[in-house]
Amino acid sequence: MKLRHIIMIVLVAVLVLHTGYYYPLLPASMASHFNGAGEPDSWMQKDVFLVLEGILGCVLLLEFLALPWLVERMPDRLINLPNKAYWLSPEHRSRAFAIFRTYFQWFAIALLTLLIFVSHLVFLANITRTDLDKKIWLFLAGYFVFVVIWLVKFILAFKRK
Repeated sequence: MKLRHIIMIVLVAVLVLHTGYYYPLLPASMASHFNGAGEPDSWMQKDVFLVLEGILGCVLLLEFLALPWLVERMPDRLINLPNKAYWLSPEHRSRAFAIFRTYFQWFAIALLTLLIFVSHLVFLANITRTDLDKKIWLFLAGYFVFVVIWLVKFILAFKRK
């Protein structure tokens, strides 16, 4: 099993355990949205919030795991890839989609990590009945940096070898 698969399994387990730990501590009606200053401006029932969070986590994970599979089955004319003729030729096609799968699995890991951090801050804000911690901006900035680096590396991975 590859490292990225282990990390993904661990992150899913952390998300489930984290939510299970905080569930009894959360108020019945919890802040579900915060404005730019971190002040709550929308609320929902705790059970609905946690179901939606679970659905979001599953959709994100499935999206980034299924997307490479779907793209691999698309007609070549619909695929936009640097050096497309080279990478989609029969001798390089399997390598191209292996790269694609690897990069999108790392993207899923980053999204799951962000979801865990944001959930943690939302849980703490609801338990303490305070505004959302300003650390969220650090997490979002870190995620943005990851996305930029990921995108550059993804494009460079498809330079002609």
